[in-house]
Amino acid sequence: MPYSIDKYNGTTIAVVEDGTIDSTLDIKLIGKNYAGYGEVQNENFVHLLENFAGGSAPPRPISGQIWYDTNTKKIKFYDAASARWRTAGGAESADGPTGPIGLGQGDFWFETINKQLYVYDGTAYVLVGPQGVGGLGTTQMKSVSVTDTVAGTHGIIQAFVDGDIVFVVSTDSFELSTASAATMSGFGIIKSGITLANTDNTDGITDVGVDSKPLDMVWGTVSNSLLLGGLTKDDFVQNTGGINFNTLVSFSDLGYTVGDSDDLEVKIDTDGITPIFKTSINNTIKFQTYNALTPTIPNTPLTLVGANILPGVDNVTNLGSGSFKFKDVYGTTFSGTSAQSDKLKVGVVYADAAVASTADTVVVRTAAGAINATSFLGNASTATTATTATQANTLQVAAGVYRTASVSSPDAGDADTIAVRDSNGDLCATIFRGTATAALFADLAEKYLADDEYEIGTVVTVGGAQEVTACQMGTRAFGAVSGSPAFMMNEGLVGGTYIALKGRVPVKVIGAVTKGDKLIAASNGCAGPAHVLLQNLPVRAGNFPDTFAIALESSDDAGVKLIEAIII
Repeated sequence: MPYSIDKYNGTTIAVVEDGTIDSTLDIKLIGKNYAGYGEVQNENFVHLLENFAGGSAPPRPISGQIWYDTNTKKIKFYDAASARWRTAGGAESADGPTGPIGLGQGDFWFETINKQLYVYDGTAYVLVGPQGVGGLGTTQMKSVSVTDTVAGTHGIIQAFVDGDIVFVVSTDSFELSTASAATMSGFGIIKSGITLANTDNTDGITDVGVDSKPLDMVWGTVSNSLLLGGLTKDDFVQNTGGINFNTLVSFSDLGYTVGDSDDLEVKIDTDGITPIFKTSINNTIKFQTYNALTPTIPNTPLTLVGANILPGVDNVTNLGSGSFKFKDVYGTTFSGTSAQSDKLKVGVVYADAAVASTADTVVVRTAAGAINATSFLGNASTATTATTATQANTLQVAAGVYRTASVSSPDAGDADTIAVRDSNGDLCATIFRGTATAALFADLAEKYLADDEYEIGTVVTVGGAQEVTACQMGTRAFGAVSGSPAFMMNEGLVGGTYIALKGRVPVKVIGAVTKGDKLIAASNGCAGPAHVLLQNLPVRAGNFPDTFAIALESSDDAGVKLIEAIII
């Protein structure tokens, strides 16, 4: 008859039937008269002896269960109240100054008088923090969070000496809020970099400190400065009543900039020869010459000297624009094509163009495309009226509605276009609406969030850090990772994995299998024949409720391989 298994507190955790194995816990509970109980019982002892050592936590823990995490090399115990594994360990609390005895290397001691943490190195205690000098307050670097006047939060480092903040380190500049300033005597505005205590909020210069602790400057020699670039004062031009260069000033090919925002850049091109005038603010560079008597009137001719005045890029630069035209352009020869002209040359004379039948003019078609003339001289060999276009840019799809045609790319389609087969005869679109009479592949699959990337055929169950995880022995499998699903449900789930729920699909199987075997969850994402895994009569396996698939082929391979199966 069955018997009950109780926890230490008297709570019944499982009822084990005769001749069966119960998998409620991470150890197997053996029923009365179960054949082959020795292996299962001894494995239970081994698992307890090694504290379930492994890189993954035991899947069915109970409160107080011990697990050795081989990844972190730590002993952990299961806290059912918080539903998580907690690391065993802690620190010894005692008064100073010598510390407790009997601790091993790496053990902690919390000194309760000065509120300091020490670690034992095998010989003596080493201070972890916070640092301090007996009777003189805290001396240390401290990371804190402060707020500014607009409720922004900033992380800074405070440098304490004898309990006072002498400077802070920050990555940005801001003004402290009233609440944060109240906790930091001598600070109002924090600058990017190092800010000394008592720095004036207006000029940024450190004032003489208070409480007989002057912090008026940083002492020592700076070998280089970011703002000065390591140059001496003699390397700079000083403005003493206006800059005056008495000799030729030379710049490198990198040139120089002019303007508050580097509006104009003057430099030498990469060829080391060609000068460049470049503006990054405005698209126009003005060259102006002035009348000496009336400087505000730019009417003195601008002279360009050179064998060739060339644009920077061929056939790109315009001379003038529609809004800014040149008045009169003089030249000996113009080589090129004129977009517009008042007259056209006809023989040796020039003639205007006209739509009407005007004598001595060049004929221009009307708005309707007709040509007007008093008479047409010559012979018309044929006359044709066309009512059907053999080619068109658009096709009519409804009254007054025309659409272009598009091949597009696989799994896509251009909106409001007529679909055209590609070079392979395929038709592409984003969504096909209607009824599919056939499918290329075999299984029905749905996307689920998995806790890892799994190979095709991996058997899954509900659990893990996400929605599904690789099955283990005793879990309820419901499908396998699909490689080529015929029907894909929940396609829009970002980061999801397709799990075959019905149909023909490869399944990872461990151990020998015979076509027609009913498959249940084994270990590490594999399935196995129910009658083998249960070590019981075939009739028992045939009625096992956790069967999720049936093998379609046989294999004597005792290892892990892909077997064609039907997900049921």
